[in-house]
Amino acid sequence: MPYQKRYQLLQQVKNEVKQSRLQSPHRAVLTQLAQETPPLRMRRIWDIEAKVGNRPSFRLSSNCGIIPVFDRIGGKLLILGGTGAGKTTTLMGLAKVLVKRAIKDNGEPVPILLNLATWTDSEQSIENWIIDQLKIKYNIPAEIGKDWLENLQILPLLDSLDEVGNNQHNQCILKLNEFLSSDVCPLHLVVCSSVEVYHHCEAVLQLNGAILLRPLTKKQIRDYLMNARSRELWNNIAEDESLLKLAKKPLLLSMMTLAYEEILISSWKRLETFKEQRQYLFNAYIRSQIAPHREQSTSRKNWEERNLETVRQGLEWLAKRLEEENKSEFSIQEISPSWLQDFEQEKKYKIGVKFISGLIWWGIVAFIAIGVIVRSIWVVLGGMILGIIWAAIYKRFAINDWIKQFVLRSFLSLKGYLPWQTNQFLDTATKRLLLQKVGRRYRFIHRLLQHHFSQL
Repeated sequence: MPYQKRYQLLQQVKNEVKQSRLQSPHRAVLTQLAQETPPLRMRRIWDIEAKVGNRPSFRLSSNCGIIPVFDRIGGKLLILGGTGAGKTTTLMGLAKVLVKRAIKDNGEPVPILLNLATWTDSEQSIENWIIDQLKIKYNIPAEIGKDWLENLQILPLLDSLDEVGNNQHNQCILKLNEFLSSDVCPLHLVVCSSVEVYHHCEAVLQLNGAILLRPLTKKQIRDYLMNARSRELWNNIAEDESLLKLAKKPLLLSMMTLAYEEILISSWKRLETFKEQRQYLFNAYIRSQIAPHREQSTSRKNWEERNLETVRQGLEWLAKRLEEENKSEFSIQEISPSWLQDFEQEKKYKIGVKFISGLIWWGIVAFIAIGVIVRSIWVVLGGMILGIIWAAIYKRFAINDWIKQFVLRSFLSLKGYLPWQTNQFLDTATKRLLLQKVGRRYRFIHRLLQHHFSQL
């Protein structure tokens, strides 16, 4: 693996891990509510049960990461847990250690973080899918990605098996097992899945061991809220079994803590089902995060305060499009005409692209025509030279792609789907812990929140 390419990839993964950990509700609890600089190490608050081969399972203490288990079983590990139980957080913690190892030792494979939800072709091999994702996510050319895989220089960390679309979870497991038995099987491989989805699959991943993230205990919930200075919240949920059930999920517990001022406890307790109570929590969390922030600079604060409702509407539209395509990550460049909602909108978009593209060419033709009319060879030559220069620029700098993006963003803005200031909109949503940003890509802080926005 060329040193420069290896270094660049390691830095990308390192940054992704850092951003994911910084842009989490748990981190926000530490900084906003505890009102102190968060510790350098974000300790997990849930218990982990590990199972290696046929040996009895054992518990890992909260002070112990999963790296000892990873090493003990030869680096082929399955991470299981309920939705919102901390699987991705656990995976990021593992990735952080593996990146450090790869930086110190060039002989160590480079960890890459991929989302299995992007595996959409049930006939595609995992090898080819990884090569494609290296190109899409990390901008690694296919031939280089293939070479790295064949030389066992990549360590895939695969998240969200449970988010594979069209109920293809079992097929995905079969493809993963084919990959594990192939000549290009990496030295190490980690897969994350919800325990519910995995147990409903007939196939079993041929890995060396697994860990199960346990729901939080009542004592762990209490300790967390006391440390976050949320005694009042604890007093209100301590004897309510349905709300404690929500709080057993670390993601939802962090959201409760951040959104408490927006929660009317009496109304929340009257809701009958787990789903209704979770929806109420998500709505409260969204309100709390979209509320004005006093500490912002004047220019940004003014834009945000003027567009808070626009931000919410934009996230709703974005979530709907992502759910339709079964995606959890996107970049601005991936916002395509396919996201338009009907044929009539697509037709207007195409007309707009043709109009702007043709306008420039017709302008050049008109310039030449004027030269002919006034019988000026210099004007005609100038128009022809201008046309040649424009043709070269048009091809060299992919002007047509720029025109398409311009027309699309203009159309989406006029329709009220996305603000024209798309970057500012996405960065605002990221700052307010509704989205996460990694490099040039964005995702909702959790697939549950994305799904909730899509239903609004």
